[in-house]
Amino acid sequence: MMKKCMLLLACLCLLSGCTKSNIIPNGSGGPEGAGDVAPSADGIVWEQLWEDFDEIYADPNDYPFVETVNAGVYPEENAVKFFLLLKETIPEEEAAEFAATVIKGFNDLIWEQNNSYARSTEDSWGGYLEQYDIYVMVGPDDGKEDKANWILEDTIPAGEYRPIRGGVELEEETQAGQ
Repeated sequence: MMKKCMLLLACLCLLSGCTKSNIIPNGSGGPEGAGDVAPSADGIVWEQLWEDFDEIYADPNDYPFVETVNAGVYPEENAVKFFLLLKETIPEEEAAEFAATVIKGFNDLIWEQNNSYARSTEDSWGGYLEQYDIYVMVGPDDGKEDKANWILEDTIPAGEYRPIRGGVELEEETQAGQ
């Protein structure tokens, strides 16, 4: 568990060095080359997807509390990870709603490029994301190194749909399951 926390903190440190979003396709992007926008094997133009993702979810007009939105597809871990860093603290419920919006929006950006994946719905993260574990962390940018400052952290197993939980709610569930 300690090793996993250290790895997560290392990832956060790497992802947080810029004021612009750091998107990590981790092998999920298209062919290498300057200006190359060819789709990958799954029909996704990753460079365009990451641009759209940042433009939509880090927009200060729509989300004035957001500092950066960071995401990565990690096929070797069968995971998609979202690191949502904020300029200011927001209530946990609002953080969970924002995280759900970002996650579903990410899937729907993929759906726009390849509609063989299902679009997200009220009770689904969407066709692309259903095949991956979804990890999400929401916290203040200026306190991201200390997990105690995070508003929420959750992992949803592949194929499962449920609300995003964190903080007290997740602790109570963990204690009830012991």
